[in-house]
Amino acid sequence: MESLAVTAVIVIALAIFGGPTTYLLSRVSPRSKPFFWLHRILTTILGIFSTLMGFTLAAAQLSIFIRILGGLGILAAAFGLFKLYSGNTRSRR
Repeated sequence: MESLAVTAVIVIALAIFGGPTTYLLSRVSPRSKPFFWLHRILTTILGIFSTLMGFTLAAAQLSIFIRILGGLGILAAAFGLFKLYSGNTRSRR
């Protein structure tokens, strides 16, 4: 039963906090080339996992509040990934 609880916490945390984290990380642009690619790869992976977990929550037979949180996670992750790859990121100087 403990492993099921841990799995549920991971799914909910990725769905709820992964989207806004992806958006916030998409606003940062590292200056060095290796860190730029590492940042882009890890932010993309976080965004994809957050989208998938948000979709899992939104499609499951749960309360409407959890479905809305899953949908907000999907929107935030999708917007963050769009911002990451749109080329409109500005580096802070």
